[in-house]
Amino acid sequence: MNMKVVQINAIYGRKSTGTIVREIQSCCETHGIEGYVAYSIADRPGNEVPRGYRIGNKLTAKWHALMSRIFGKQAYFNRFSTWLFLRWLGKIQPDVVHLHNLHNDYIHLNMLLRYLAKHDIATVITMHDCWYYTGGCTHYTSVGCDRWKLGCGNCPKWRNIPSYFIDATKSVLYDRIKYLNAVPRLKMVGASEWIANEMRNSLLKNLDITFIHNGFDLSIFKPSPSEKRTELRLEGKFVILGPASKWLQVINRSTLDYFLSQMDNDSVLLLFGCATLNTSLPNNVIQIGYTKNRKELAELYSLADVMVNCSREDTLSSLNLECQACGTPVMTYDATGSKETVDGRCGFAVPTGNMQVLWKRVDEVRQVGKEALSNQCREWVTSHFEKRDNYSKYIKLYHNMINNEKKE
Repeated sequence: MNMKVVQINAIYGRKSTGTIVREIQSCCETHGIEGYVAYSIADRPGNEVPRGYRIGNKLTAKWHALMSRIFGKQAYFNRFSTWLFLRWLGKIQPDVVHLHNLHNDYIHLNMLLRYLAKHDIATVITMHDCWYYTGGCTHYTSVGCDRWKLGCGNCPKWRNIPSYFIDATKSVLYDRIKYLNAVPRLKMVGASEWIANEMRNSLLKNLDITFIHNGFDLSIFKPSPSEKRTELRLEGKFVILGPASKWLQVINRSTLDYFLSQMDNDSVLLLFGCATLNTSLPNNVIQIGYTKNRKELAELYSLADVMVNCSREDTLSSLNLECQACGTPVMTYDATGSKETVDGRCGFAVPTGNMQVLWKRVDEVRQVGKEALSNQCREWVTSHFEKRDNYSKYIKLYHNMINNEKKE
């Protein structure tokens, strides 16, 4: 009889976690495992999602969002939708349930964990962010918070959870401790070694914790020549690529100002993912919108001479790895899991906030030329982050959890 694995995630088939779920499902099928998925939003009609189940609908999601904002708790509502899903799960009778992101207004986490504990189902949880071991925040580094080590409460980010009225972080964290510890066979998997180590410093440190890096589709993210340099009038320019969401944060404004003061007339800062244009920026900053097509994104990475990602909190930056897979070196801050995305030879992590060292590394790339580093960038990602290699580690983990059950 084939093993059955059910993955649960807010999104299926698009964005970072939705793509990861789809690719793990494909890996399951390749290894003879029946791979099921449960989701709230998909990149295609429900009848086209293989072995799929949609939890709730637009109306229940809006209800959940309202209740979350009133009571300050995410994944505590939609009881009926969760009950219907658990009935479906009972019919499937999975050997393993694999949880990803559940904080998107669609499921009742405690109901789900009680079910998994009652039926002793082998459970894997991938931590794409910090939500599972905190009182509800996804990241805390930018505000320097360590209250998650003590029990949360008096949260500096409680309005970002989001909540209109109540800081419920303390009670949420103690629910996490109660219900996660009740699941007999549970494996917590960080998407980076950094986040796994962070959890080992939390109140859930007694759980079984490891890490598996995300994998990337290197048939798409590869050096991809295009006409984009011509289209954007970048011929003869040294192009510094950067995600706008990071560069335009208030906390990084000094980094932006410093870079602009160092750049000459032959340098351009190309910011991508701009929701709206910032009219206060000078002419040597070019802003473009979101690039949803992965092939076009690979072309964008490929045209740059270097990418600078000044993210201060990131579990494992997919942008950094996709860009290097396209042969473009990356400079990033060493906060959180970003430091695991560069090798210190063709890409570098510098002390967080040290814009002078960040610029120095960028200037070094300009001096030696991107071409001297491109092959090494590609080889670094290929040897450590190829999707088949990394997602096969989940297959091995599933089998180990089931085999250990049989031995006992």
